[in-house]
Amino acid sequence: MLLPLKRLGSAKSRLDHPHRALLARAMATDTARAAANAGRDVVAAVLLVTNDPAVGAIVEELTDSPAAAPVVAVADVPDRGLNPALRHGARVAARRWPGHPVAALSADLAALRAADLRAALLAARAALGTGRRAVLADAAGTGTVLLCAAPGTPLRPHFGEGSLARHVRSGALDLTQTALATMVPRLRRDVDTLADLAAARLLGVGPATAAVLATAAADAG
Repeated sequence: MLLPLKRLGSAKSRLDHPHRALLARAMATDTARAAANAGRDVVAAVLLVTNDPAVGAIVEELTDSPAAAPVVAVADVPDRGLNPALRHGARVAARRWPGHPVAALSADLAALRAADLRAALLAARAALGTGRRAVLADAAGTGTVLLCAAPGTPLRPHFGEGSLARHVRSGALDLTQTALATMVPRLRRDVDTLADLAAARLLGVGPATAAVLATAAADAG
């Protein structure tokens, strides 16, 4: 499972919050925790693709459960944006865990639960077959929160504004209109704005995000 992370100081530029950088880190932590606990049969490892020096703290925080998949950080060697980072991460994953599917997940899924991701990955596995890719849209229905590729199939990421359509045009199977779309609303709830954050809070954010929001509320009070 690939989670691409910008340098946290510049991440989430549209999120108008005084603790924006801390929230970016917290949401990445909660997303990675959910991925690591989705089940070793569907997630062999979580790779954080990033050049942020603070990411080691996230890795250290998420190594407390022997049942969880390992969480490791790999450098964003291309350092040319999201899609080059994901292509690099996919190559690293294929070398370290050959024969496994590869998936890319948005790192800002503050309300994600392990069971949500597990359901999505099992649905993708059932739909993929050999040599296929599958995609799941974000809450707005135009972006992408999850892109999966069968073993040996290039990931071919096209993340960014309007990415769902680009992924479908490139041959990815759209899982968004299946029953999965209503089964896992927390998986589709990415956070870019304060309105998105409010929606995630209604769904129930993870512990790291909740802790930052509690600190922010205390500071404001």
